[in-house]
Amino acid sequence: MNAAVHRVADTPSPRYYQVYVTLRAWVRDGTYGPGAQIPTEADLCRHFGVSRITVRKALADLVREGWLVRHPGRGTFVALSAARAPAFVDIREAMMQVADLGAVTEVIDARVAEVVADDETLAALDLEPGARVQRGSHVRLFKGVPLAHVTTFVPLDIAATVGRQPRGTHVPMFELLERSGIRVREADQWVGATLANIETGRALAIGIGAPLLKLTRIVYDVRRRPVERVIALYRADAYQYRMHLSRPRSP
Repeated sequence: MNAAVHRVADTPSPRYYQVYVTLRAWVRDGTYGPGAQIPTEADLCRHFGVSRITVRKALADLVREGWLVRHPGRGTFVALSAARAPAFVDIREAMMQVADLGAVTEVIDARVAEVVADDETLAALDLEPGARVQRGSHVRLFKGVPLAHVTTFVPLDIAATVGRQPRGTHVPMFELLERSGIRVREADQWVGATLANIETGRALAIGIGAPLLKLTRIVYDVRRRPVERVIALYRADAYQYRMHLSRPRSP
């Protein structure tokens, strides 16, 4: 695991419960999808800074509740039944929502770098171990108030095709892909909840541990190749997602 150690001993809740909640969140938000193998007990101990007994208790609870399944000699995996069937939305509608958000918000602190992909990004973009990607991040402001911290990961050949944006502009990657001749056909998207860490707390001007809405999206081209992974963290007190629900009319 490439993430920084999260020492749960610094929080008031029981250690195993902190591990349990985090692992369950990884399953629910799609960080580890159905059938995916989660990190080993040793990796989890190092990641959370806790004992193996603590990790085993959290895993045992998640197995008992049906989130995880153990395969002796192979490891622990996300249960295939842990995720519900996805809702289907027209990709054009999602692209319009992204464009609309971009039109009414302002971008600050935009950064781009070439980095070695972490394990989740390797899996999401179907890349070989050690592959490098373009990592972009920025903060979106709405009426001067930080609204979202957005991070994107793009394969280097796709990034080269898209090219760099002119200084002072920030067009959503959805639109850049289309402009570059990379036709977006579909995307998988997960929406969940998480808590602000030091980085997002500073970026969004909120306290560490403040609630955030987490949107994770994997974008595919017409050949079903993953061309972008997005992680967007929205302030829960500043963002609302509206849907209109209705029954279909009788013919």
